[in-house]
Order: sequence, then C-alpha cells, then structure tokens
Amino acid sequence: MSRWTRHARLLRICWRAAVAGEMEYRLNFVSNVVLSTFWMAWAAAGASVYFRFTGAVAGWTHAEVLVVIGLFFALNGIRQALLQPNLERMTDYVRRGTLDFLLTKPFDAQLLVSLRHIRVNNLLDPVLGIALATTGMALSGRGVSLAALAAFLLLLACAILLMYALTVVLMALSVVLVAADELDRVSFAFVELSRFPVDLYRNPVQAVLTVVPVAFLTTYPAAALLGRLDAYLLLVAPVVTAGAVVVATAAWRRALRSYAGASA
Repeated sequence: MSRWTRHARLLRICWRAAVAGEMEYRLNFVSNVVLSTFWMAWAAAGASVYFRFTGAVAGWTHAEVLVVIGLFFALNGIRQALLQPNLERMTDYVRRGTLDFLLTKPFDAQLLVSLRHIRVNNLLDPVLGIALATTGMALSGRGVSLAALAAFLLLLACAILLMYALTVVLMALSVVLVAADELDRVSFAFVELSRFPVDLYRNPVQAVLTVVPVAFLTTYPAAALLGRLDAYLLLVAPVVTAGAVVVATAAWRRALRSYAGASA
C-alpha cells in the first residue's frame, strides 16, 4: 500500500467516525442548513442595495456579484466543515499533550492534525453556495464554455489549498505560542474579505487583498467562470498556491522542531 493510499484510508476512517458521531444529532444538521440558507439569501438580497440606482459597480453587475457571494459561501462552508474543527482543537492538543500522542503515529502529522475531524453540520454549505453561484450565472445571461469551466475548477482548487495553507500556518503558531486562542477568527477574517469582488474595494485596500492573496479565493474563480479572467492568472494562481503550501509546510516543521512536548 502506497503512502498516499494509506493516508487516504486513515482519513476516511476518521471522517466516517466523525460523521457517525455527529449524525446522532440530526436536528442540529437540519437547523444549520436552514440558517445557512437564510444567511445566504440575506447576503444576496443585501447586495441588491448597491445596484438600486446603477447597473454595475466597479464593472460588476448584480448577477456577477451573486456568483462571487455564492463562491464565498461555498468556500466558507468548506472551511467550517473541514478546516475549522481541526484548528479549534489545536491549542488543546498542545496544552493537554495530545499532540505528543499524535506525533508518535506512523502517519504524516500535518495531515492528521489538520484534516482528522470534520463537521457534518456544514457539509451542505458548499452545495448551497454553488447553487447561488449557478443562479448568478443564469441571471447574468453568460454561457459557460469548457475552457471557462476548466479555468474555474483550477482556480477553485487553488482557493481551497490557500485556505488549507493558512490553517496550517495558524496551527504552527498555536504550537509556538501555546496560549493562542481563537486563531480560527483569523481564518474567518481572511475568507470574509472575499465575500465581494476585490474590485469593489478602493486602493490601497484592493492592492493589498490581491497580494495577500484574498482575490484568489472568490474574485478570480468567479471571473474565470464569467469569462472575464486575465489569462496570465491561470499561471500565477498555481505558483502562488504552491508557494503558500510550501511556506505553510516549512512553518509547521519549524514549529515542531521548537516543540518540547507537554511534559517539558
């Protein structure tokens, strides 16, 4: 059995156990779906205020902004379902010595710590977000070519990996700082800034959000789907993403080198 096959098998076992445990409280799942639908509808309706007296803002129509908002809810759903549950537990791992136990496992510690848990209540959020983005596409009247769809999927994958890289960096910080609580708020703030196209922000904020890179989360994937993306970004995005993952992995390994264990 190859290394990656073994990793995938173990994660599947962990996720199955997490799903089995959380599905004992099905009312929580249903209530979260209702709340997610409400907040997404509220955000979509709120965005219409900006277009009450104009057809476009910073070159974006209402329908096109709905695509961005839909992608925001989809990505935030992935963050809440897969990344946040693990990030929230990281400080306890360090304080209680659980991290020592996880590091002794014959498994990549970074993957085990960052992807071990999953929150079932948010699993439908990405579906709802994609549904809103699809509605925005239909209202925009733009067709989707195979090339645009391929570019969108590439940039969406990059966006997910960028969120993962940020999560790993925050986990590394929790190892070094120990008492760093509520680091998930940093992750949420990062994603929250991508709720609207970065073009709607004024400079220098727009420039900062492009460099950080918040623009790669929703603005560029939406632009690719709408057929208005600059082609060079299809080369830049994978490079930026790969660099972020490398930096995150290096930060994690450096943090582990400085980790003395709970008994120290």
